[in-house]
Amino acid sequence: METIIRIGAVCVLGAVMALYLARYLPESGMLIALTVCAVAGAALLTPLGEILTFVQTMAAWSGMEESVFHPLLKTVGIAVLSRLGAELCRDAGQNALAALAELGGAVGALLVSLPLLQAVWELLEGLV
Repeated sequence: METIIRIGAVCVLGAVMALYLARYLPESGMLIALTVCAVAGAALLTPLGEILTFVQTMAAWSGMEESVFHPLLKTVGIAVLSRLGAELCRDAGQNALAALAELGGAVGALLVSLPLLQAVWELLEGLV
């Protein structure tokens, strides 16, 4: 919990710094945002590792194949990264690039999910 509070504090501090410095150095706002994203992302590695360990334990306990859980985890990662990239593009005033980042995330999520969708399709074919 304290990690999340720290990340929130770093993000607020970074936003205030970016807002203040943008008056004097407009390009510094984007650099501060990228730096804060890197610091916050690094701080999230430990909690994300704990979540991954839990999901792997659940997968082993349930007896389900890893091929079911891996697409889910990859899709979540793609969604988070594409959303972050899109928001950074919007902050830079590049709305077209933001839309393309979101589209890329959607295509990537579908691509990662193809083995799972294929397994569901084969299951449905077996029922018919």
